[in-house]
Amino acid sequence: MSTVATSPAQTPGPGRGLPRWAWEVIVLLVVIAVAAVAVAVVAVQGKDASSNAAPPVSTTPPATSPAASTPAPTPSTSMPAEAADGCLGGATELNQAVLAAQQKARLDPVGAASFTATLVRWAMDAPAPPFQAQTAKQILTADASSKARHFLSGTIKDLKGSTSTIDINGGRYYVEAFDGTSAIVSYLVIGHSTLNGAVLSDVELGGSVHLKSINGLWRFQDMTGDRSLEDLHRIGTPYSGGC
Repeated sequence: MSTVATSPAQTPGPGRGLPRWAWEVIVLLVVIAVAAVAVAVVAVQGKDASSNAAPPVSTTPPATSPAASTPAPTPSTSMPAEAADGCLGGATELNQAVLAAQQKARLDPVGAASFTATLVRWAMDAPAPPFQAQTAKQILTADASSKARHFLSGTIKDLKGSTSTIDINGGRYYVEAFDGTSAIVSYLVIGHSTLNGAVLSDVELGGSVHLKSINGLWRFQDMTGDRSLEDLHRIGTPYSGGC
């Protein structure tokens, strides 16, 4: 009887019992884990170092503070920041009103337009305010034109039996020119009138007043017709109130 020789059975030891590919996988996983730990440590160290470092310098220019901001441009005289007063100096006693308006009116476009409103009321009301001729010496310039002088109601001879008052409510103005010492202001106002006691239809009146600053006060120098009523309706600024 023949026998077949066999190798004795071997007990698995370290490094044995797992196929080679399994060990390669294990080794690869260990390498990956070690690398991950190393990256984490470096990141923590970098964070700690950056916390002690000086803050980065910004390249963005700092925002301008409100106090250092560029001032807004001065509004155009045709678009004033405030409307001219249509009743500067008061509603009645027109000689006193025009002198008071002359004292109160600022030497700027709005002041010139405010003085114009009272000037027109004083000049065109009829019958003329008492002592208008004496007041005119303080209102007219020494070189006032003949048109300016004849603008006053006291110089008109055909007012017998008629009255007229000027209403600034609903009136408009447009500053044609202003240079600090002179101004041209076009105006549109409403005229109320009667003839022999009969009330006439209201009319729109307009013109352009030329003013000059004398000793810090506005004075009346000339009267022209620089603007049509249609223009003044279109581009004029409404007076603030009126009387």
